[in-house]
Amino acid sequence: MQAFDVVAALLVVLAVVAFAVGNSALARAEDIHAVYWLVVGVVSMRAAVQLARPGAA
Repeated sequence: MQAFDVVAALLVVLAVVAFAVGNSALARAEDIHAVYWLVVGVVSMRAAVQLARPGAA
């Protein structure tokens, strides 16, 4: 397993946590917090996909 694979896996974990926190913020009607965490999740997932894509490094 290469270093990029480990970083990509950590980014996926971060994305899952961010989506969970964003979902929780939506349930509490904290819109700004929800949008922030959902954007963090999307950006983290996108970064993980870019790193894990063959030929990315």
